[in-house]
Amino acid sequence: MIARLVVCAVLALPAGWFAGVLADRVPDREPLFRPLKPIDLRGRDLVLHLGVLVLFLAAGWRFHEAPWSVMLVFCALFGVLAALSAIDIEHYRLPDLIVLPSLVASIALIAVISIVEGASEQIQYALVGGAIYFGFLFVAHLISPRGMGFGDVKLAAVMGLYVGWLGATFTESLALVLWAMLVGFASGSVFGFVVLLRRRRNRPFPFGPFLAFGTVVAVLASRALVTG
Repeated sequence: MIARLVVCAVLALPAGWFAGVLADRVPDREPLFRPLKPIDLRGRDLVLHLGVLVLFLAAGWRFHEAPWSVMLVFCALFGVLAALSAIDIEHYRLPDLIVLPSLVASIALIAVISIVEGASEQIQYALVGGAIYFGFLFVAHLISPRGMGFGDVKLAAVMGLYVGWLGATFTESLALVLWAMLVGFASGSVFGFVVLLRRRRNRPFPFGPFLAFGTVVAVLASRALVTG
C-alpha cells in the first residue's frame, strides 16, 4: 500500500495544477497551455491542490489491492470532479468541454481495463450505473430545470459509470448509485437549507460539488455499502 500512496501523492501535484488550469481557462474557452500556467499555491489553487492530494491518497488507500490501472482511473475521476466542482462554485455551470470528453474517455477506459483484467461483465454494470444515474437526474431536471441543471445530469452519467463499475451484480450497481445520490442530495439539501436561513430567501447554488461528494463517498465506501 505504501508504494501506491507515494505514487498517488506524487501524481497529485501535476493533477492539482491541471485542475487549476481547467478551472481557470475552460469557462472562458481559453487555450489550456498557451501561456503555460505556473504552479500557484495560494487561494483557490491551494485548496484544489490539497483537495486533489487528499482524493488521490484516498483512491490509493481504497484501491491498494486492485490493479494499478483501476486505481489510476479513479484518481483521474477524482481530479476531474475536483476541477468541475471548482468551476461550478465559481461559474454555476459544468462545461461540456470537460464533461463530454470525460464521458467518452470513461466508457473507453472502463471497457479496456475490464477486458484486460478478464472482467468484461463489469462493463455492463458500469453502463447500467451511468444510465440509472443519468435517468434519475434527467427526471429531476424535467420536474425542476432551475433546481437541477442539465450539466448536473450529464455529469451524473460519468459518475454513474464509475460507481456502477464497482458493483459485482446489477443489484449492487443500483445500490451504489442510489447511495451516491442519497449522499449527494442529502448534503446539498442541508447546505441549501443553511443558505436559505442565512439569506432569508431561496437562491440557486451549485449542486455539482455535492453530487461529486456523494460519488466520492460511494466509491470509497463501496465495499461496506454492498456488504454491510
